[in-house]
Amino acid sequence: MFGWIDGCLFEVRKGPCDTLKKIEKRALVSYPNLVWLGQIFLMRLGDLYVILLVMILMSDVHKVEGEWKRPNIVFIIADDMGYDDVSFHGSDQIMTPNIDLLAYTGVALERYYSHAACTPSRSALLTGKYAHVTGMQGYPLTNSEDRGLPVTEKIMPQYFKELGYATHLVGKWHVGQSRTEFLPTMRGFDTHFGHRGGFIDYYEYTLQEENGVEEVTGFGLFRNLSAAWNDEGYITDLYTKEAKSIIMGHNDSQPLFLVVAHNAPHSANAAAVLQAPPEAVRSMRHIESPQRRIYAGMVKRLDESVGEIVKALLEKNIIDNTIIVFVSDNGGMTSGDSINYASNWPLRGLKMSPFEGGIRVNGLIWSQNLTEDSHSWKGYFHVSDWLPTLMRAAGADPPLGIDGFDLWDNIIKNKPSKRTEIYEFDDMGGHYTIFFNEYKLVTGHVPTEFGDYQGGEELKSIIGNGPDYNDTLQNSVMHDVLCSIGKQFDFEKAKLRDKLKLTCHEDVKKNPHLCFPQNTLWCLYNVIEDPCETENLSKNNYRFIRSMLNRLQKEIARSIPRQKVKRDPRSSPRLHNYTWDVWADDNNPSLLRS
Repeated sequence: MFGWIDGCLFEVRKGPCDTLKKIEKRALVSYPNLVWLGQIFLMRLGDLYVILLVMILMSDVHKVEGEWKRPNIVFIIADDMGYDDVSFHGSDQIMTPNIDLLAYTGVALERYYSHAACTPSRSALLTGKYAHVTGMQGYPLTNSEDRGLPVTEKIMPQYFKELGYATHLVGKWHVGQSRTEFLPTMRGFDTHFGHRGGFIDYYEYTLQEENGVEEVTGFGLFRNLSAAWNDEGYITDLYTKEAKSIIMGHNDSQPLFLVVAHNAPHSANAAAVLQAPPEAVRSMRHIESPQRRIYAGMVKRLDESVGEIVKALLEKNIIDNTIIVFVSDNGGMTSGDSINYASNWPLRGLKMSPFEGGIRVNGLIWSQNLTEDSHSWKGYFHVSDWLPTLMRAAGADPPLGIDGFDLWDNIIKNKPSKRTEIYEFDDMGGHYTIFFNEYKLVTGHVPTEFGDYQGGEELKSIIGNGPDYNDTLQNSVMHDVLCSIGKQFDFEKAKLRDKLKLTCHEDVKKNPHLCFPQNTLWCLYNVIEDPCETENLSKNNYRFIRSMLNRLQKEIARSIPRQKVKRDPRSSPRLHNYTWDVWADDNNPSLLRS
């Protein structure tokens, strides 16, 4: 069998995926403005078979029947997942083949930063603004707080709805649930199936917390405005099923904006912190730590969810015009409250910490239309940048007056980032952080339990040899999807994993002189050269520190203080049919409108 492209004859000697990939690459080299849609036709000419490619001119959006069609967007969020909990960052312990293949055939964001906790990161994602600008920084929302992302803020689903998108949220919300006006379906999402608070039990869908008077437990799974009492199953699987149902039922006359905000791998209630299906845990028998083994089972199910969602896009025949994002919301929690035995190794710090382990997290973006030349991007990307970047990818002008940068063109053309500054505030905790170019300054007071090195050998140990990485990639759903769309995976690209794996100046466990800021003691790092924050550069750099402090003070002046945590007993689930339902609609409605 032979194929023609650009006047050249190609003989088909390998499998169909190899053939299509070869021809596609030649087409894109010859015609850089053309994007192949993965459709082929075979036509016999005498004794030869000619492969005809169907291509269309396009930029960031497809042209269908004379009209521009905006790309579908599927945004997947992992909860409390550590930097070392994906195998594309070098882990030999927990295999995440579906996520990895998205990175290797899309773009891995090497310096992707989020806020240090759930509510702040999701607030920044939705608004395109730092969490401290909307008063949503610091300690995450509890279910018994009458508080939410101010309704005066226009948020991501509202922007995309104005662009003609169908908008859906599956999974976690966590930016306000005490009032009806705070809920997702009141703020731009057509539908919501998921939990409104910080987490739920993986099987019973309950959340347990103090409500200001006593410890209470309530049911936390909702479909739009009603409790989803009749749903059953492991919550990761349930969210996957819902996401696939939305994709398969989508009317593709309009673009799709789907957020899948998983509960996994966040810890559950204190009585059963780690929960994974037995078969998933059993497949992780090579992991020495019994707790880490269960956590790995949770991550395995999460990775399988990613593969199943991408497969649904293929089956719906919309993958060719879909942008997929996968991120973690913040660093993992190796110890302390909400422990889930995640690992941010070799980064320093945990969730709630301004050190790299709390805020430098997993991030990638995938599209068939992204560059073939580079599959990693080294520029700064902050969670607040998603709103303007995805709007640009959708062919729309990003909003003005936000903190996020439109980095779409920078990523697809592998140009330096426009972003040179990042801020991380926790005014209740008492610490403030600024990034300026390659330098990072941490000020205030950071608790030592959040700011040291954890998740090393005690969580990384493997019994025997562990799984074979290439075999794991080849046996994944994502590998089959790539083959189906004519992008058979070149295993040479998996060598990117070695480049993405972080190394440090020294064995961080042996560093006895960790800098913890207090009063006039500041911690200054070059996080490009020293991502593990082992060397404090503040000595003899007072003038430079002063200039960074001046920048920091100007940003602090923009911030709205985080309200003190006020747990209200009126939220008690037993007063609301044993659910964490809306409970403050009769309170002062102007409380959070300013």
